[in-house]
Amino acid sequence: MSVHTSGRILGNALLVLALVAPVAVEAAAAQGDSVPSNLWLTRSMMEDLAEQCAQTLGPQHHRILLVPGDAEAGTELFEAAAHGVLRDRDHDVFLAGADSTGDPAVDVQWYFRVVGVELAYPQVGRTLGIWRSWIAREIGVTVLCTITESSGGRILMDDQLRLQMADRFPADDYSHVDSPLYEFTTAEPVNGNWHDRLEEVVVLGTLAGLVAVYFANTSN
Repeated sequence: MSVHTSGRILGNALLVLALVAPVAVEAAAAQGDSVPSNLWLTRSMMEDLAEQCAQTLGPQHHRILLVPGDAEAGTELFEAAAHGVLRDRDHDVFLAGADSTGDPAVDVQWYFRVVGVELAYPQVGRTLGIWRSWIAREIGVTVLCTITESSGGRILMDDQLRLQMADRFPADDYSHVDSPLYEFTTAEPVNGNWHDRLEEVVVLGTLAGLVAVYFANTSN
């Protein structure tokens, strides 16, 4: 299986596409730009993967049957992304099992399975070691795609593709960026559990106490 790499700028993040061999690239968020949400980024990354697969179809018009694999997290999201990409290329798109009378006559079958979607906030920047100033974000999407011709069964594509991105965003944007809609669009920032928040309160209280003692001594 050959390995290909391509990239493009998407919002504030540099996305890198690779077959099997992922490459992560970090891009700092541009000042003044709106920060894309996890849901928006994941959908855009899936569209990039679907576009990579669709390129194997060439310029010819096709009747394509989308066949999802196991109902993994992200299956419906990738199905919608692939449907949109194929529709924009003027293909006729059908969903497997959507018609109770049976699947329609097609010339191409596109099987896909979302192998994994991962989200992490691996690093948090802090002001004076206490208050969050920025949060690092990493998202990865892995999809297996097999595209075959219905007549003769010739395999046009059979690859596992992975897309990764990394960026940083202001901590104040966390509530906008994080989304509970899917399990892969929400996560807890590193050092973000209640133990760490309690530690922040203790440190802040200690500092406040030291300041109070200082002013009490100077006033005397």
